[in-house]
Amino acid sequence: MKSVKLPAGWVEKAEVFELDAKRHLEEGVYWLACFSAYQAAELYLKALLVALTGAHPYTHDLGELVEALRAAGLEPPSEVHLSCGLLTPHYTLARYPGRGVYTYTAERGRTYVESASKVVSWVRSTADP
Repeated sequence: MKSVKLPAGWVEKAEVFELDAKRHLEEGVYWLACFSAYQAAELYLKALLVALTGAHPYTHDLGELVEALRAAGLEPPSEVHLSCGLLTPHYTLARYPGRGVYTYTAERGRTYVESASKVVSWVRSTADP
């Protein structure tokens, strides 16, 4: 499917969030690493949807985006589904203190940055960035 070209504006923003996630992880700002990792995954998934269909669902649920990609004819692997399930809550949890007891640690930061990398790698392997 490499003939699909991802929209440059989406990729540019996604790449910045991807780099930010790694940088924040190194700096020990774990909540922001998790949020940035989530953002990178979301923007890449939406970029692929825009490339395939011309639109994307207005949602922050990565699972919904994966289902929209399935409906568009793709078969995301189970690790992409799992990674999206791990990342989705951090769109909100990472940004708002008091939304539940959740402590962002180095281990959790690494887990979510790695999860985003799995999503990003799959999108890149599916289309031309």
